Amino acid sequence: MNTCKAIRSIAIAAAMGLTIFSTAARSEQAPARGPISFSAYDQNGDSIVSKDEFDAVRAKLKAEGRPMRNALSFADLDQNHDGKISAEEFSAGHSSQAARPRGPSAGGGMQGNRPDFSEFDLNKDGKVTEAEFTDARTARITKRLQEGYQMRGLANAPSFEDIDTNHDAAISPEEFAAQLAEHQKQMRP
Repeated sequence: MNTCKAIRSIAIAAAMGLTIFSTAARSEQAPARGPISFSAYDQNGDSIVSKDEFDAVRAKLKAEGRPMRNALSFADLDQNHDGKISAEEFSAGHSSQAARPRGPSAGGGMQGNRPDFSEFDLNKDGKVTEAEFTDARTARITKRLQEGYQMRGLANAPSFEDIDTNHDAAISPEEFAAQLAEHQKQMRP
C-alpha cells in the first residue's frame, strides 16, 4: 500500500513539474504586447524613421508573432507626408490613436469588439429572438476567431435570458443597450 502511495506521489510531482515547465515555456514564447518605442524604429539613431526602417521593424515583429492588426501604418504616422517619421509625428500619431472612439458609436458593431443591435436583429423587425441571438453570436465568435482574436471571457458572456429582462422571448433595442452599458460599467476600473 505504501508503495502505491509513493508511486502516486511521484506521478503527481512529475505532472506538476511538467505543468510548471510547460507554463514557463509558453510564457517565454508569447509575443510581447503594447506599443513599440520610437527608438526601436529608429534603427540608425538619426532621430528619423525611414520607410525602410519602419518596414524592417514591422517585418521582425510579425515574424515574432506580435499582433499588428491595430498598429498604425507608416502613412498614418507620416503626418506631413515627407517620407519620414519624426519623434513628434510618432508621438502625435499614437496619441490620436489612443484618443479615437471605439464601439458602435465609432462606426459599427464589430469595431472595438462591441456588438450593435442590428448585427443581432437578423430579420430587421426591431427585436432579437433567441434563434437570431444564437445565430448572430455564433457568427461574431467565428469571425473574431478567424481574425485572430482570443475569445477570453466567453464563458461569462450574458445569455439570452440575462439580456431579455422582461422575459417576453425577445430582446428589444433598449434591453440590448442596457446590457452593453452594464458590460462597459463592469469593464471600467
